[in-house]
Amino acid sequence: MAEEPKLADDTNESCENITKYPKLPPAPEGMSKSQWKKVWKKQQQLANKDKYAKIRKEKKQKAKAAYKERIQQYLDRGEEIPDDLKKTPRVNVNQKDSGIQIIIDCAFDELMNDKEIVSMSTQISRAYSSNKRQNHFAKIKVTSFNGRLKQRFEEGLHDANHQAWKNFEFVEDAKLPTENAIYLTADVDEKLEELEPGMTYIVGGIVDKNRYKNLCYDKAKELGIPARRLPIGEYIKLCGRKVLTTTHVIQLMLKYFDNKDWKEAFESVLPQRKLQNDTATEES
Repeated sequence: MAEEPKLADDTNESCENITKYPKLPPAPEGMSKSQWKKVWKKQQQLANKDKYAKIRKEKKQKAKAAYKERIQQYLDRGEEIPDDLKKTPRVNVNQKDSGIQIIIDCAFDELMNDKEIVSMSTQISRAYSSNKRQNHFAKIKVTSFNGRLKQRFEEGLHDANHQAWKNFEFVEDAKLPTENAIYLTADVDEKLEELEPGMTYIVGGIVDKNRYKNLCYDKAKELGIPARRLPIGEYIKLCGRKVLTTTHVIQLMLKYFDNKDWKEAFESVLPQRKLQNDTATEES
């Protein structure tokens, strides 16, 4: 079942699309234009915070009204509501414990720009949502939770109350387990055949548009943690790079436990725009 149509993320980018900033004043002495542009942008966002919140609220109300109207049209015609319009329950009360632990390794704060930090926070939030709704849940821990990512949750997302999330833990400690652990990365040839209860699967918490090659693999090698990739090419064909978001990786692992079928998980979780029309079953 599909969720209610999503709204624009609570990001700096969405705010810019709503309201144009005033013309950039001359940069202060001793500051480059690019540095000043970032500072000025942040100032404008803070100054217009209430305005942006009001606009987002209005957009959300309009989206909900449009959604209800579409549902009512089917009811008025006496027709069954399509699956793609049915809401997914916010919490799955029939969940089962997958038996695995997932760690989101966020020790890459300094390698991301501010926009990517926002994107990372959104991916973590969506991973939490999936962990509540899927048929199986995992114990998820966010490590190296400090710097700008922590600031983002405490300031921009303070209403999310992330410290109270069920089956989700945020810790500043950067230490990763090396026993019964596997680091997931697309930069290796060895594939992950199956997920095993009792194991810890580490996912790199970084948004970098593939700027940093072998980043997670090199870290796993340094720590002595085995590295594996998801068996993407063995079951499906992707359009573009075989690099998935942190959210998608976690959703795939949770979905895998429904029938322990990678192909089913890939086709269920990944958006159609990432899948080629001819789904492959042979190795690519």
